[in-house]
Amino acid sequence: MAAGREIVTLQFGCYSNFIGAHWWNLQVSVMFCRSLTLLPNNKQEAGFEYNADNPSEINHDVLFREGVTSKGHVTFTPRLLLVDLKGSLGHLRQEGDLYNHPEDVNPNKVQWPVEKVDVLCTPTVEKNEFINDLESEENVMVNTEAPGSLPKVYNLDSVTNVWADYLRTRYHPRTVSIINEYEHNSDTKPFDVFNQGANLWKTEQFQDDFTDRIRMYAEECDNMQGFHILLDGSDGFAGLGTSALEYLEDEYSTKSKLVFPTIPSEFSNTTTFQDSVRLLNLALGFHSLAEHSSLFVPLCMGSSGWRQPGVPRDFPHLRYNSSLAYHSSAVLAAALDTATLRYRLKTGMRTSLSEMTDSLSRLGRRVAVASLGLPFAMEYDAYLLDTLEQWEGPLWQTLSPNCNLENDRIWIQSVVLRGVPKLRLKSVQMQQDRNPAYTCTSVQEMLSLFLTCCSYATASHVTSADSPCNVSSPFPQIFSEFVGLDGSVSTQKRPGNIGVYSVPAIAGLHSCRSVGDMLAALNMEVRKLQLKRFHCFCNSGLEEDEYEECLNHLALLRECYNEEFDV
Repeated sequence: MAAGREIVTLQFGCYSNFIGAHWWNLQVSVMFCRSLTLLPNNKQEAGFEYNADNPSEINHDVLFREGVTSKGHVTFTPRLLLVDLKGSLGHLRQEGDLYNHPEDVNPNKVQWPVEKVDVLCTPTVEKNEFINDLESEENVMVNTEAPGSLPKVYNLDSVTNVWADYLRTRYHPRTVSIINEYEHNSDTKPFDVFNQGANLWKTEQFQDDFTDRIRMYAEECDNMQGFHILLDGSDGFAGLGTSALEYLEDEYSTKSKLVFPTIPSEFSNTTTFQDSVRLLNLALGFHSLAEHSSLFVPLCMGSSGWRQPGVPRDFPHLRYNSSLAYHSSAVLAAALDTATLRYRLKTGMRTSLSEMTDSLSRLGRRVAVASLGLPFAMEYDAYLLDTLEQWEGPLWQTLSPNCNLENDRIWIQSVVLRGVPKLRLKSVQMQQDRNPAYTCTSVQEMLSLFLTCCSYATASHVTSADSPCNVSSPFPQIFSEFVGLDGSVSTQKRPGNIGVYSVPAIAGLHSCRSVGDMLAALNMEVRKLQLKRFHCFCNSGLEEDEYEECLNHLALLRECYNEEFDV
């Protein structure tokens, strides 16, 4: 594997951690084994291929790090730091069990005299079937009803309360930080104001601890590219995440920082005041992100995203429930896993994180739009050329609020198509004069030609990868019954006892005119609010002049997306 090119990932907030759990699961999705602990002489993981005869095209060292336990076992864990609130971990221990296994600790064995010690036992958290199978390793998650020992299919819709309920990946002990001053889903003391997060960052205890963790990861890297940052954009984590970003801009100014502010797909039982608070948090967060990030890409499965997420985005071959964070976050994770392949591949048109962010943020356009086609709809025996010739409608669905890519003016875009190997490029019986695309010799070349001919963008950078998106459990079974186990679409229904295990996918990041519409809509909504009516912001330190600066900066940022700025 190529050395260097590492990226450190930071996640701030509950919904971002929902997305992150799926994202890491997608990368370590396995058939039969649970553990990410890899024995030195048996480095075998379906998500991580160590077969010298058939090496993976994905450089997993970009996002993962290798370590060694006290027992001499080699580990491969995400180069990740995450922050969440007290009560958000469910059954998961904050330090995990990768280096200190639960079986090594006997809670009944007290080292001090019993009469001098009060022993308090934490209530046992009930675990779902998936987690129990992971821990027992006896069932090895095989579907005994399906032929060929396909992976077992789990229905976790009704038993997923926190992101740890479907986490397959094992985290490093330094990964998780918990804010004990605030509790998950608390009505009496919510962590819902931008400045609460900003003020928490300023406390010496939190900032010193978190920056030390960042520094330890950074010092392990040979040639760090930069940072991925996922943050909840509508609550206190917006303030905490952007404060961390400001620190990164000061300490790691030469490194790229790609940020994904996230908005849940549903806010239930909220008041007009709470909707306005979220709106203010988003505006303050966007203002800070525009100043300190290399590029930021808002993510939301709703079409609006501000006061309420709005109508859920429709995917022709998905049947997801937008009210479940477990579902909506899985779709967003598939988009992240696919779009970031551009700079995570070993060969081909591999580029760096900085090359992508620099190209998409020209002329001060620090905001981009995300898109996803899941699955990329191809029939089982179809070729890419035939599929594109017969395609109707857009290739993808927009994943950023208040944007619509279907009829948009796109200046530049980065597009990744995965799961379509070269052997499915075109039929060998096809006559050369039938279509100029017949001369294309690669998936990347053919898709580039298609995008050029269809005027999807002024300029496109296209990446292709043979590896499909692994969507076996615990990825939710949200695919239509007309999607096959390999992600191909058909007129025949898939058997009910068989899930979808991998799919081709297309994802993109786009610099386009509708970003201006998004920023204008946000600015217009926020200007309707009078800051003095929101004491929670004023009492936490937000000044009127800071608020006005934020609004003015959003207006200036919106102007960067006018037509006269065309590249």
